[in-house]
Amino acid sequence: MTKVLQEATIIDCNQGTIQEGTLVVKDGVIQAIGPASEIDIPGDATCYNLKGKFILPGLIDTHIHLDMHGMSDTYHESLVEDKFRAIRASREMSNTVKTGITTVRNAGSANYIDIAVRNAIEEGLMIGPRILASGKIICMMTAGNEYFQGLYREADGVDENRRAAREQLKEGADLLKVMATGAIMNPGGTPGAPHLDTEEIRAVVEEGEKMGKHTAAHAHGAEGIKNAINAGVRTIEHGTLADEEALRMMVDNNVYLSSTLSSNFWMINSAHRNGIPQFMFEKAEEVAKIRVENLARAIEMGVKVIMGTDAGTPYNFHGKNCTELVQYVEKGLMSEMDAILATTRTAAEALDLDSEIGSLERGKFADCLVLDKNPLEDIHCLAEVNNIHMVLKQGEVVTGKIDREQWTTQSGMGLNG
Repeated sequence: MTKVLQEATIIDCNQGTIQEGTLVVKDGVIQAIGPASEIDIPGDATCYNLKGKFILPGLIDTHIHLDMHGMSDTYHESLVEDKFRAIRASREMSNTVKTGITTVRNAGSANYIDIAVRNAIEEGLMIGPRILASGKIICMMTAGNEYFQGLYREADGVDENRRAAREQLKEGADLLKVMATGAIMNPGGTPGAPHLDTEEIRAVVEEGEKMGKHTAAHAHGAEGIKNAINAGVRTIEHGTLADEEALRMMVDNNVYLSSTLSSNFWMINSAHRNGIPQFMFEKAEEVAKIRVENLARAIEMGVKVIMGTDAGTPYNFHGKNCTELVQYVEKGLMSEMDAILATTRTAAEALDLDSEIGSLERGKFADCLVLDKNPLEDIHCLAEVNNIHMVLKQGEVVTGKIDREQWTTQSGMGLNG
């Protein structure tokens, strides 16, 4: 079936904006795009008149945890039985795609829930975004791992890390994730402390590369960031305490930085933040300001920043992902267009999917977000669900209402669900 989106303003990542633009889609792929006067419309097409609307590429979140709901204490996530968590995650991924996030990269799930949910979406059993799943996070033996039951695969030494990587790939992982430093949300964890050594991380990277898959590194501290870059990772997650040398290494090695400002934002600004464990809240307040300042330095130095939200962390609910983009603009880090590029074209490049998604071009999948308002004039409209007119994923119109009841710890999907 051919679909035609007509008379909208098209926000194109390569050409700027196209006034009164037309987009022709067939079999999920963009066949033509441009001013209406230059496009031939097939006679059998289903046409959507979108006069006054704004079309941009489907958005990409490069760092989520789909099996976490956003409970105030992440320890409680592990008390929810795995099969129930998978069902809950499926429901929340439906919410995610309805808000225009058509692709996500999952940065670690307990007991391969992310792979199960990805497979269900690909089989057409449910609607949801395109998911790149990492399986379990590969890490060294350290205090705090037990706080997230089933999330980590502990590995010591080069050979054990190589085996851990192969285990994730055998389960069907699309990428690998390593812990290059300590974490904020693990009790006893030291975010700046280096964890896996360069040689251990390199073993993981090499196993992924054999299968054409990249490796992401959780890394807060400068030394761990440098270890991960020297090992060959594609992306640094968080990058909170990166020094000038680490940022320069990112630029020189074409390593992308996934921002994750939202994890601190929601911990600090939630009306119910008293439920967050004290150790976690104290770290979040300390880290928030540093992360923004360092992100500004990274952008100034030319680091490629991509949208990552850490969705699933406390009060950081799935479907509210675009709060990250609002922060980019409100904090003076990016212009509206640069923020959109961070969640479209640049994010697609980081995931090595830029030949398929990330911009509206002939031959790419028709992932589209149609808005009532212009995000280049008001970035907030991306985060306001009432402004979402239509979402297409691979040419198919996403149907159903956004379930706002999910955006609470009392949604019936927690411990008493």
